[in-house]
Amino acid sequence: MHKKEIADIAITNLVHQYNGKTVLDIDHLSFTRGSIYAVSGQNGSGKTTLLTILGLLLQPTAGKVFFEGKDIYLQPTAITAIRSTMSTVLQNPLLFDTTVENNIAYGLKIRGIPKAERKSTVRHCLHLVGLDGFEKRRAKELSGGEAQRIAIARALAIKPQVLFLDEFAANVDENTIALLEDVIKRVNRVDRATIFLVTHDTEQAYRLADEVINLFQGRVVGPSLENLFRGRIEHVNNLSVFNTGRMQMEVVTERRGSAFAAIDPRDIIVSLSPVRSSARNSLYGIVSAISDNGLGVRLAITAGEELTVKITKHSLSEMNLTIGSKVYLTFKSTAVEVF
Repeated sequence: MHKKEIADIAITNLVHQYNGKTVLDIDHLSFTRGSIYAVSGQNGSGKTTLLTILGLLLQPTAGKVFFEGKDIYLQPTAITAIRSTMSTVLQNPLLFDTTVENNIAYGLKIRGIPKAERKSTVRHCLHLVGLDGFEKRRAKELSGGEAQRIAIARALAIKPQVLFLDEFAANVDENTIALLEDVIKRVNRVDRATIFLVTHDTEQAYRLADEVINLFQGRVVGPSLENLFRGRIEHVNNLSVFNTGRMQMEVVTERRGSAFAAIDPRDIIVSLSPVRSSARNSLYGIVSAISDNGLGVRLAITAGEELTVKITKHSLSEMNLTIGSKVYLTFKSTAVEVF
């Protein structure tokens, strides 16, 4: 992670509502210049709303938004100037019905950048997103994936200090995703842009970001939400047991009744036989999928419910795991977050 500096952006006691329904309720978050942040969560968790508020495109119902220590809504004349240093790419970007070149150059033109410099910047940005030679193509002729890449090129053209990307990998293939991830890392490293990603892909979030913010029903929660289950908490022999109907596990909580529980995939131990330890949860399961995530291996294991587990490539080889392998999953009751 980058060295911490004074918070460049911060929010406190932030609440946002739509038609009286609370969609965001966050006590505090702070962000430092030059870092990459990923906002992850299920559909409807408030990810895009948070991004829109941070981008100063939406004023929250309550709470404060700070830029470099100053409450932005106490100095509304500064909002336009700060917005001019930001770029946002939405999941379904809107392109002007003109050429690709005109789309990318739009932000430069309104800033008074000379034509020759605009053309050079357009070529550079097209090269970054792998669409060299697209200058004269019409926006309406582009595929969904191409339109997404042009929108990113347009956002990069003004060299933003803060870049917001809402599901930037939507509508693009795996090779293009890899290319765009490299672009994001380059822009962050070379230009020191602060980057906010909204993504439902937890693996991508942890792969790219210095810090991942997990949202659940508008609130920030601690664990990764890859293993998120709905069930009931019952009191059994002085223990709290979370029961989904297909899987049971011991948890540490005072709650009772309906609840959600999540387990970080990195907190689960995989073994070929039961592990002798103080961990209170041991589940028998069968490997249903194996995928390489670059630094390690991601396993899908059916143990009543399907759980995601992350292990090293060495562990995969050592245990000789294949699809259909029978394994045991062990984790502490304190590793389960209940909310």
